[in-house]
Formats: sequence, C-alpha cells, structure tokens
Amino acid sequence: MSKLKEYIQKTLPKVLKEETAKTLGDRSKYIGASDIGSCLRKAYLSKTINEEYSIEQLIIFERGHIAENIIKKMLHGVPLKEQVEVKGKATNGYEIKAHIDFTVNSKDSIVVVEAKSTSVEVEEPYESWVLQVQLQMGLLQKENPNKSVRGYVIAINVNTGWHETFNIPPNKALFDIAMSRVNILADALVSKTEPKAEVQLYCSKCAFKQNCPAITKMTEETLPADVTKIVSKIAKNKAVEKEIKELKSQLKGFMESTNISVAKTENNTVSLVKRKGKKTVDTELLQQVAPDIYAQVECYGNGYSYLKVV
Repeated sequence: MSKLKEYIQKTLPKVLKEETAKTLGDRSKYIGASDIGSCLRKAYLSKTINEEYSIEQLIIFERGHIAENIIKKMLHGVPLKEQVEVKGKATNGYEIKAHIDFTVNSKDSIVVVEAKSTSVEVEEPYESWVLQVQLQMGLLQKENPNKSVRGYVIAINVNTGWHETFNIPPNKALFDIAMSRVNILADALVSKTEPKAEVQLYCSKCAFKQNCPAITKMTEETLPADVTKIVSKIAKNKAVEKEIKELKSQLKGFMESTNISVAKTENNTVSLVKRKGKKTVDTELLQQVAPDIYAQVECYGNGYSYLKVV
C-alpha cells in the first residue's frame, strides 16, 4: 500500500465522522427519521456499538451528499432552507431529532424535500423513504400548526443521471406507524434490549448482518470450509459484478449510438448481438376474448431457484 493510500485510509473516516458530528450531532443520543425507516435492530446496534465501515462503503455513502448538491441546483431560485431540524419525544421521553434535507417555506405552507441516491431506477418510493418523510412532516406539522405541510422525495442515480420526483402527501395512519416504530426503538434503547431484526433491501450493506437472526433464521450457521470460501468469494466480488454490469451498459450504449456492431481491441473482440424478441401471447386479452380456450391452454412454466448472498 502506498503512503498516499495509507493517508487516505486514515484520514477519510476521521473527516467524515467529524462532518457528521458537526451537522447531525451525536446520533447515538437521539432517534432520527432515517432510523425508523430502516431495520430497528440495525438502528439499535448502530447507536450502542461502534459501527465501522470500509473506505469503499464510506465513499458510496458520499453519493447521498452529491445527490443533495445536485437537487440544490435543481431548485435554484426557490427559497430553500437546508438541514432543517425538527424535534419530538417518544412515549418514554427519548428524544427525536429529524433532519430534513430541504424545506420550502411560505406564509401558509411548508414543503419538505428529501434527497435520495439510488443505484437503480425505481417506480415508486421505498417504504423506508415514505416513513422517514411522514415522520418529518408530522413533527414539522406539530411545530407549525397553522401551516399546511406536504413533502417530496427526489431520487437520483448519480451514475446514469436518472432522476424522479415522488409526491408524499401527509398521512396520519403512516405517521402513527412511524411513531410506533420510534417508540419500539426508544424502549429498546432504554431497556438495552435488542429489537426484532427485519429483512430489508439493505441487508447486504448492514455492518451487523453476520449474526442477524432475520437472515440466519431456519438455516445452518456453519458450512464446510470449502463452501465457506465460495460464499466469501461471491460476497467479495458482488461489487465487481455490479461494476461489470454497469460498464457493459455503457459500452452497449456507445456501440448502439455509433452504429458499431463489432470492434477489436488489442486483446479482445466485442460484438453487439441483436436478437428478435420471442413470440408471446397477451394472456389478459386471450382471457377476455376466449375464456374457454384460455382455460384449456393455461399452464405454468418450470420453477427456478437462485442464490442470494448478503
């Protein structure tokens, strides 16, 4: 390892930790809006155990700040307030602090704007995003009873440029769910009892996944040494697999836009292969126009299995 890389490995975690403390304070002392959208076990352990991340993961987390800066430019000219803090209390008195990326204030209303970085295109906001914004809006409404409060999530893929906005209207039932999760986490923190683990989208990135009961439930926790090595190798190369997929997408886009079907490099040949789509049947239309025939020909394809390594 070069001296420069050693310096980076030492400095980046320290700088990011200091920035977090400066903007968000000591997150182990309060419950944030993002805590209740994630697995409550993970939120609990992150507040009670020193959570360590690799340099690679810290860099990935920084994409969220990049997305915030892009959204700030998108909303140029709008009277924004940044990192707006709203407070509340759990039933047992534990402090809640929600930090909102942006708010747009007028005489009669407040609009919450939350920035989200994503590596894939999404058709609707994740449940964790919705609960986070519902808690923010609910707390904000209590502080501003004479104003209407509504919210948006703006999601961005900083690698591809894809972006979308999602309207998040206030919903009392969802706010109550968010507060219920706040109270569960608050009680766990006071009683020092680990809350129930939940299987979620981000399990593979969790620092506490190794002994998570939600992941290892109904499984053998020990494997033969050779098999364990295979699992470890797959897990270590997941990032490489994802990178290759993204690189292939970029290369395919370049070849399609430049009408190149075959190209050679010094050591490789790359071909843009095009195939006709398979013939298919519109099953919904067939069921409508010929229900008797549909009943005779309806069948299911062969089942399949796949590996999931987290």
